[in-house]
Amino acid sequence: MTEKLGYGSQHIDANWGCDFREVVSKSTIEKIKVCHVHVNEIDKIANELAKNVLDTAWMMNLDPGCRRAYDRTVNETAQALVSIFQNTAASCNVGSEFGEVMVSIGSTHALEAIFNHLPLPVAELWKPQLKQNEGFDFHTVCSEQIINFGEAKFSGVSNPHGNAINQAKGFIDDEKHFRDRIHLINLVSGEAIDNLDKDSYGVVAAFSINTDNPLSIIHNAIKSAEEKLNADEIKSVYLVGVTR
Repeated sequence: MTEKLGYGSQHIDANWGCDFREVVSKSTIEKIKVCHVHVNEIDKIANELAKNVLDTAWMMNLDPGCRRAYDRTVNETAQALVSIFQNTAASCNVGSEFGEVMVSIGSTHALEAIFNHLPLPVAELWKPQLKQNEGFDFHTVCSEQIINFGEAKFSGVSNPHGNAINQAKGFIDDEKHFRDRIHLINLVSGEAIDNLDKDSYGVVAAFSINTDNPLSIIHNAIKSAEEKLNADEIKSVYLVGVTR
């Protein structure tokens, strides 16, 4: 059961053409935290997404063997994504491929701005299959050194919060978060990996919202998360709604 929702702290990012707002509620599960991303300017976020995927600074901390292993995948995927972003910036038409990455990376940026998370490179960059990777779409690490596994769903007409939550739960049930460990060990602290090994992790469900009353959709998402993401091993649940 949830009480009436309201907005808390707000962060406006002119470069991204977005504003990020915490959504305040009292849930029956205290570990659920919520934020709302509003995309004001598609061309700006498209340009920032392109910069994001082309930024390979994260690879500089890897040993030479790891950099070599990731280099081709990162380059191929980044170029494919940048082409999508450039077309979107020029037309301001949001297709499904752009929309899902917008929800993924936009959510990591929101969690960084509102909850001080460390965003990791979007999973498409370091998983081996271009645009066909299985499992979670994005990851962050919170200040408690807990890895949060994120699933993003986009629709231009509906509100796929249920799909995001259900898929996140399905991936946890299938232990796909543990399958990411072989990559995450190169990207996060030893403490974060230790926490994962001790069955301590978080989940993020991110979803587009297509309604004049986004808080009503977020309210429904909270109720669904209370029911489906309440396992003791899940130490935190973040819900991110994205409107434009």
